[in-house]
Amino acid sequence: MLEYDEMYQIFSSFRQVNQSFHRLFWKQEEEMEITRIQMLVLSILIEHPNIGLAELAELCHMGSSTTSGVVDRLVKAELVERARCLHDRRSLVLQVTEKGREVQKRVYELWMSKVSHMMDLPREDIDNLLRIHSLMLEKMEKER
Repeated sequence: MLEYDEMYQIFSSFRQVNQSFHRLFWKQEEEMEITRIQMLVLSILIEHPNIGLAELAELCHMGSSTTSGVVDRLVKAELVERARCLHDRRSLVLQVTEKGREVQKRVYELWMSKVSHMMDLPREDIDNLLRIHSLMLEKMEKER
């Protein structure tokens, strides 16, 4: 079992990394008029086209109402559109518009230029970081 000081160091480290990401991307969010969450949703919809809101919420690890609000703003900005599902006319699916693809590509390139130096880490370190994060998430999910 970890001691209090070790746990504090872990949580403090996560907080510092999160704050650094926020500071790094905050200015770009204002310039691009798209938030990190909206960028996440656009990227997921490009990778998983024609999915519904519930599936999108699951892939984003967000609640349906939060996801719905993000989608509403993306629809209003003409970056995403709702369409009828071909297999079930009662269902709606989400599709990224051409404008949405262009914005996602531009923001992705801008963000990658800001974080590409992080990729200078050895592949083994990145793999270990992701593996440890996954283990921590599994343990936290069990506690829910």
